[in-house]
Amino acid sequence: MPPLKRILIAKTTQLGDLVISLPMASALKRQDDSCEVILLTNPRTVDVARCCADVDEVYGEPQTRQELLALLISLKVDTFIQVSPSRTLAQLAQVAGIPNRIGSLFRSYSWRWCTHMVAVSGSFSGLNKRLLDLQYLAPLGIHIHDLDSVRGLYNLQPSSLELDAPLLQPANFSNGRRSIILSPALITAKTHQWPLEFYSRLIHKMDPTQFHWFICGIADDREKLLPLLGRHALDSNVTDMVGRLTLAEFMSFITRCDGLVAGSTGPLHLAAALGIRTLGLFQSRKVDIQRWHPVGPSAAILYSEVKCQGEPRSSSFSRSPHCPCILAIEPKRVARHVLAWFEV
Repeated sequence: MPPLKRILIAKTTQLGDLVISLPMASALKRQDDSCEVILLTNPRTVDVARCCADVDEVYGEPQTRQELLALLISLKVDTFIQVSPSRTLAQLAQVAGIPNRIGSLFRSYSWRWCTHMVAVSGSFSGLNKRLLDLQYLAPLGIHIHDLDSVRGLYNLQPSSLELDAPLLQPANFSNGRRSIILSPALITAKTHQWPLEFYSRLIHKMDPTQFHWFICGIADDREKLLPLLGRHALDSNVTDMVGRLTLAEFMSFITRCDGLVAGSTGPLHLAAALGIRTLGLFQSRKVDIQRWHPVGPSAAILYSEVKCQGEPRSSSFSRSPHCPCILAIEPKRVARHVLAWFEV
């Protein structure tokens, strides 16, 4: 390919997926810092993308084909990298006249609408999703195979302006205690969500004079989190932040806290990328652990050796909604890990 000036990365799914793809922007800039990196993402995640110093322009995906085509034409990019699966995106990139269009070899529509195809490794390869996404840069001469090097490819810089608001200062609530975020919202696989009761036990196992807990989530999570919120409504060392923060504010809030505990969710990947102490609670299937574990300077995960039963195959599973492999991660084990963060 000739030297590239404007490169569009399309990652239009959810928060965690976006964070996982951000090292692509940094890798492009390291190869040629004069190129312009543009990100097309989910409208809900544009504020996160705009905090990446290696991304020059950010656009939320329009709702209609006509608006999307108009946007693709107006951007005047020379290279389109389609990370998210979308037949519509692939087709419209071709219609928009983008000369270089990179997609997956294993999507049938790529054969028709892409100029370059990459045989992206499958989940069986044991590669983390960040390395899988970075494979899309191979036609541009960029090859990154070492996950350790990915830790240096995040360049998230949350706006300092957001930190001026009193609500975003955990110290205003914690009174000198360690500030820990709990993000217990539903993950993609409901059966692998750490039970709300376990989050409650974790809170009770820790010294209330030493730890302050911030239960976070979006407004849509509130109803599902009511059992946990209700249990701790009167606890002086627990603050309900569900629905109180925008995504941009949540990023700023994370940077002022001492740690975050969550399942395999977007907030987990975001906290890891921002460099704070992060603990992910995972199912026991090794292939999923390898593919989705968070990557950051202070990120870790816990999982059990109990065999994962996967997703429910019948309605009878609803009587026992949590997989045994996630139930085997005991709150006392999580408590020990959190305590270890602060041992001298």
